[in-house]
Amino acid sequence: MSGYRCGICKKSVKFDVKNIGMQCAYCGSKVFYKERPTVAKRVHTR
Repeated sequence: MSGYRCGICKKSVKFDVKNIGMQCAYCGSKVFYKERPTVAKRVHTR
């Protein structure tokens, strides 16, 4: 299961990514953004 945020009502929604036809249970929207941590990644160069 992955965490997503609805693009319309901004509520957090949990979905199984294997399912087809994701829809928000609160507003019926089909637009979602994957929730990601706000941690900056550090890249080392050679």
